[in-house]
Amino acid sequence: MDINSGEVKAKWKNLKASSGFHNVVLFLEFVAVSALFWLILALNDSAQNNFNVKVAFTNVPDTVTFISDIPEKIHVSVRDKGTNLWRNGILRHPTLSINFKEYADAGVLRFTKNDMLSSLKTVFGSTAQITALSTDSIHLIYTTNKGKRVPVIVDAKIMAASGSIQEGEPKCVPTNVLVYAEQDVLDTIYTVETEILDLQDLSETTQIDANLKKIRGARILPSQVKVTVPIEPLVKKQALITITPANVPKGESLLLFPSKVPVQYYVAMSRLGDNDDPSIELQVDYDQIAHSSSGRLHVSVVRYPDRLLNLSLQNDSVEYTIVKN
Repeated sequence: MDINSGEVKAKWKNLKASSGFHNVVLFLEFVAVSALFWLILALNDSAQNNFNVKVAFTNVPDTVTFISDIPEKIHVSVRDKGTNLWRNGILRHPTLSINFKEYADAGVLRFTKNDMLSSLKTVFGSTAQITALSTDSIHLIYTTNKGKRVPVIVDAKIMAASGSIQEGEPKCVPTNVLVYAEQDVLDTIYTVETEILDLQDLSETTQIDANLKKIRGARILPSQVKVTVPIEPLVKKQALITITPANVPKGESLLLFPSKVPVQYYVAMSRLGDNDDPSIELQVDYDQIAHSSSGRLHVSVVRYPDRLLNLSLQNDSVEYTIVKN
């Protein structure tokens, strides 16, 4: 349906000229004025509100490192006129500024309860009453010593999922961190460890943010490192390994049939192309001949690296012939 703009304007003009329209507008004006007066009266009444006051330190020298944990904010309950609370607390985003040079001395920053209340009066106004504080004083230890760089050790319990393997040790970034403390404490610190990581059933390379264990009287920066645990799928390999006779007397030698046997095992996918043969040692013992009535000798796996899993022999015994030299 087409709407004629001229008709709309004419209807709007007639509506504005009607007495009912003027009555509605007048009523709304009275409501607005009443609400404004009510708000002013309400804000002039005493009220209480809770605020998260940000803590900021000023004039801190670049050579200073805080060893104690620095509070980011303080929870403060304030009673005052509503207008004051609105103006000083809500609109201004209250911040408690602490001048380092005024309150720090000989490695300790002391900001007492009286200091706290006096500073908060400045923040919220002289008429404000501070009724509750989450922290009524601040006591921080700091040092001007340079940081000592020490290596990070990853403390982890790792279990790969079935069909996977941990390929290499966990690595962390950064590998070294800075430790800040008084010199007598620094002299006793040589490494920093991560919190214990309990990682189970890993089927792929995993990264995790690990917190560093705190050291009493010291601060570690950064306090967190990124740990990477290399996990790869397992693949099956097979090799033909030569058997080595052991304890053969002088003047004799053993001929083995076969002299090589197939060996099966699993390795990480990235090692599929490696030549593992030199790292696998198979052996038969000449001394077992005296106890064997079958004409065969048992083949033993003497040596193989831990990275080869579930190693097994296709033939665990071989025939032999003694040859006099």
